[in-house]
Amino acid sequence: MVYVWRFRRFPEKGVDPKSLRILLYLKNHGPHTSREIARTLGYSPNFIRKVLQRLRRLGAVEVYLKPSRGLEDFQE
Repeated sequence: MVYVWRFRRFPEKGVDPKSLRILLYLKNHGPHTSREIARTLGYSPNFIRKVLQRLRRLGAVEVYLKPSRGLEDFQE
């Protein structure tokens, strides 16, 4: 299963610079997986997952499941 993270809004409380960098990346480049974010920004995947979970609790990002098959796969 592939989880895709999407920017929602900036939190009202102050966030640390690394979290802000992740938020700005999602805002400017659209939805991405945590692995893509980690690779692009140069952070460890575990760190990115922890930060994204914290940002999700703050309402700054949202996550959704990307289906493994698209509509094109079901056409005859």
